[in-house]
Amino acid sequence: MSLHEILNRQYYKKSSWIFIFLPISFFYYLIIFFRCWAYKVGIFKSFKMDVPVVVIGNITIGGTGKTPLVIWLIEKLIKIGMRPGLICSGYNSNAKAPNEVFIDSEVCDAGDEALMIKQRFNRHHNIDIPVFVGKKKAMVGKALLRSYPDIDILISDDGLQHYQLKRDFEIIVVDGDRKFGNGFLIPAGPLREVVARLNEVDALVLNGVKSNWLDENKKLTYKMSYFSSMLTNCLHSNKISDRDVLERGIVAITGIGNPEKFFEQLNSFGLTNLEFQKVIFNDHHLFTESDFKDYDGMDIIMTEKDAVKCKGFAKENFWYLPIYTEVDEALFKKMIKKLRIN
Repeated sequence: MSLHEILNRQYYKKSSWIFIFLPISFFYYLIIFFRCWAYKVGIFKSFKMDVPVVVIGNITIGGTGKTPLVIWLIEKLIKIGMRPGLICSGYNSNAKAPNEVFIDSEVCDAGDEALMIKQRFNRHHNIDIPVFVGKKKAMVGKALLRSYPDIDILISDDGLQHYQLKRDFEIIVVDGDRKFGNGFLIPAGPLREVVARLNEVDALVLNGVKSNWLDENKKLTYKMSYFSSMLTNCLHSNKISDRDVLERGIVAITGIGNPEKFFEQLNSFGLTNLEFQKVIFNDHHLFTESDFKDYDGMDIIMTEKDAVKCKGFAKENFWYLPIYTEVDEALFKKMIKKLRIN
């Protein structure tokens, strides 16, 4: 059983042994409380950028769907004539100081999400979006603006807890199915911050909601859903096809925070759970060729984020399923109204 599966059982299913972590969670709460207070009163310094900053994040560990929302938002900004830049943490990368991401960057230097977004806009829109990664978001934002002074808005992917970076609009993405798990802070639960943090942001985006939670929080909440159309070959990016191209056994391999979302997307694409084997790695797993040695005679399907980590050894039987998203248009209208753009 992978680490992700163990945590999933702990945080999102009934489990009694997690209570042994509650003292540590309380200590963690004290740390984040005093850290937030220190930024609010000015003990810790925050930095204001020269352009509006939109932060997209979550209060839980694991995937909630931030990256598809980031892509959607950048596309909307480009359509109204804005010139957005993107800053990311570059999780699992070697980037210590601010580092620019290029089309041919290595995952170890850029991180999977940043590189995937960079390549998506180049491949689908023929647009070169400035993307920078680094641990300190404020420093990364400054570096991007120095290199690209024509940028007029910054999007920060997963920057909610990076209070050193002042922001003009905050969006929290919530998994509509899993929500906040058992409601405890890490390590006893999946929460990075207390649920009350939701009351401080400009908007909540619910990804794939299946309850009345949306109606109960409709003043701030906007719905988001995924859709897919065609498979893309990992070796030949110009080769796309529907599910009929899959003629052999199928294995769905993923290293994302919420793999069940990916498997649900395969179901929507027309594949039943009985038609593919599930192989789950930890979130942000850096794939190697040996991870696929048992599946040479099968068709391999993965997420677009995972595919960028396989470009050095991808074969004809490697496919990924691009994810697109539909988001309530009222979210974008609210954002541009508050930022007074366009």
